[in-house]
Amino acid sequence: MKSLTDLILKNIMLFKFLFKKKKKLHEQSEETFEMKNWMNLTKEERLEIDFNEKNKMMRKKKALLESIREEYIKIKKEK
Repeated sequence: MKSLTDLILKNIMLFKFLFKKKKKLHEQSEETFEMKNWMNLTKEERLEIDFNEKNKMMRKKKALLESIREEYIKIKKEK
């Protein structure tokens, strides 16, 4: 019984490994495609997209930091 369980677990681990490997290959091909599109843009277009993405990330970070501060204040008041 134990060997059967071990065999099943090993097979599950193998399938998970193979599935992750295929997923990584698919992600790499998408990244390559995006890189080609990125390189086809003009310098100004790339700078604008980069600027917009940085601003969006900064807003998310600020919102996260603010929520962490609020939670910290709540926890501190409870004590």
